[in-house]
Amino acid sequence: MSASKKMQAGFTLIELLVAVVILAIGLLGLVQLQVTAIKTNSQSMTSTASKALAQKAVEEFTALDADDPIFTDGQIGTWGTYTTQGGGTYTIEYSVEQVKVANTWDVSQLFKITLTVTSTTELASVSGNKEREVIITTLKRAI
Repeated sequence: MSASKKMQAGFTLIELLVAVVILAIGLLGLVQLQVTAIKTNSQSMTSTASKALAQKAVEEFTALDADDPIFTDGQIGTWGTYTTQGGGTYTIEYSVEQVKVANTWDVSQLFKITLTVTSTTELASVSGNKEREVIITTLKRAI
């Protein structure tokens, strides 16, 4: 009878448990990879939203009339608060300063506009939740 048991082929319970543990470890690695991919996708979406809002604000500033009172040296303020779908809520702040240019080109009333787009809450990031901030600078000539 013992000879017939040795001839039987198959897995023992311990071999089966070892195989299941190895499979589980591999699946846990894939789950962690999926979580990282989701965080990276969210970080990319919020980064794109903040940069798009900064560009929108630059275009709105440059579209203003040259005699707008906002073009005063030392002007600081909040341009607005915007909420994007899936991208978070952002506050846009601005500062305006007059640029002194030598009379070489006869440029007068040149203003440097600095826009800062900041998320109002911490947003998802691969390395943990963080505030998103974009700073963009442009020039505007007010005649």
